[in-house]
Amino acid sequence: MSYLKEITSGRLRAQAVRKALPPITAQQAALVHGPVEGIIKVNAFAGAGKTTSLCALASRHADKRCLYLAFSKAAQMDASKRFASSARCLTIHGLAFASFGKKYVHKLGQPRSIDIIRRMGIPWNWQLADAVVQTIGAWCVSDWEEFPKSACAVNGTLTGTPSMLAQAAGIAKQAWQRMCDPAGDMPMSHDGYLKLFQLSQPRIDADLIMLDEGQDTNPVTWAIVRCQACPLVIVGDRYQSIFQFRGAINAMQIAKADREYPFTQSFRFGPRVARIATDLLRMFYREQAAIEGLGPDTLITATPQGSPRAILARTNATVFQHAVKAIRCGQSLGFAGGVNAYGFEKLLDVNHLAQERHDRIRDDLIRTFPSFSHFMEYSKQSGDLEAKRQIEAVLAYGDELETLIPSIHQSAQTDLSKAFIVLATAHRAKGLTLDHVELADDFPELLDAAGAPLQADQLDRQEVNLLYVALTRPRLTLSLNRTTLEFVRECGASELLGDD
Repeated sequence: MSYLKEITSGRLRAQAVRKALPPITAQQAALVHGPVEGIIKVNAFAGAGKTTSLCALASRHADKRCLYLAFSKAAQMDASKRFASSARCLTIHGLAFASFGKKYVHKLGQPRSIDIIRRMGIPWNWQLADAVVQTIGAWCVSDWEEFPKSACAVNGTLTGTPSMLAQAAGIAKQAWQRMCDPAGDMPMSHDGYLKLFQLSQPRIDADLIMLDEGQDTNPVTWAIVRCQACPLVIVGDRYQSIFQFRGAINAMQIAKADREYPFTQSFRFGPRVARIATDLLRMFYREQAAIEGLGPDTLITATPQGSPRAILARTNATVFQHAVKAIRCGQSLGFAGGVNAYGFEKLLDVNHLAQERHDRIRDDLIRTFPSFSHFMEYSKQSGDLEAKRQIEAVLAYGDELETLIPSIHQSAQTDLSKAFIVLATAHRAKGLTLDHVELADDFPELLDAAGAPLQADQLDRQEVNLLYVALTRPRLTLSLNRTTLEFVRECGASELLGDD
């Protein structure tokens, strides 16, 4: 098919899609019908219909090669069903895979400390090996052109002597070179081939790029898209920035835009949730714009008896606790992102280690430890948070895990609509719309003893953002936890509570 026929065919398909698109608001229309030049920034509060707006924008420009870059595979698959056929919907990794990732398909994986020790021939020094792994991770998500000469982490420096940090950086560079060799024995991570894509200074074949979730863009992605010659639309919510621990930067704040459009109207929830979310942003960020809740009149109350609900937690450990409670009550479960994403089966291996049943351990890393005490020492020295959570669960449940975890997996529904209890961390709940939401009690305190908001050195603002994400998921009811309930009352909004 010729390029002219392809564009014409795409325009006809786009016209059919355009007829099916829902009506757009005046705020959305300003973007859709405005000029498409330079860098355009759309700051959209939770539930403000940003994907609908981008679909309308792509449909209006069906004669252009539009590229929508999604934050996750799930978002990309959903967008593929909603966008005009003339638009491509990819993740940034999907874009890089065709030219770089596919050559490593046989060795894709995340280098671990045990890989560094075994394959780089270094002593059994977990601190050194962890510094190597962290340096590789920081390099892969960075926009740097040269490999660092001192070991570093995604979010800054590492502790250690200058000589140790220099040694770790040198080993990391050698490991990176072996990652880049398709025949090498070091696994290549998805972020690794994305880094190679960035270093190649690619020119993306598009007339218009739409970057979603701009608030959680990592530097390597931003380096790729900001260098393109075509117009760029960055869409996101600066207050849903929750992946700094992975090296994400908030492009909604750093991008210098030629035009900006605010989307303040949410269609997910009603005015009560909008008021709480607005108060949260005003108290901790001094945000002046108010969120308008134009969706259902979401009640701030307990979930109606007998109704399925979602429980959103801060940590995986709390998700596990609620899963145990649910199966003991005979309730069906669903997990946002799937049950395998929460790593419960590794708890069995750690318990086997604790009970000296080495022959039953399946995980390569856990199998390398001669004893449970060695694994505990590793968790302390390496700072491996997952290992720490595994140890906590093993100490709390012990051999009960042998029956609890299979029961959790058996009860887990792949279709969340069939689950009575949907469980998720706030990180995995991002992007979801849920009817009934209950906030777990593991979110941190918001206020000091005098009722004043905690300062940034007392409460990481990423924690505020996680709470904002969690409390803006529901349509029908929101059940607050203790800390959020105290916050609402301190804001003088007690009238929002209850079902009146």
